[in-house]
Amino acid sequence: MIPDSRSQDILFSIPKFSLDKEGVEGFLDELHGSHEEFKGCFSRSESRDHFFRYTVGQFSKLERKSIEPIALNIQGGNVRSM
Repeated sequence: MIPDSRSQDILFSIPKFSLDKEGVEGFLDELHGSHEEFKGCFSRSESRDHFFRYTVGQFSKLERKSIEPIALNIQGGNVRSM
């Protein structure tokens, strides 16, 4: 339960938005670009690839977004490796 102090006097509502195909074109390319920022955090390319696949899984329509469901549903995913 949310404490009353956090739900009283709400000053704004959550805006509604809709996405269409044109709104997400190029998203995967942008995601690749943002992952380049973290390239130095991974000493091996395999780890970097697993991190990318995990992030793609977080943006998927999967109900459960833990490692196993992501690895089983993402192309190139491997439960043991991820």
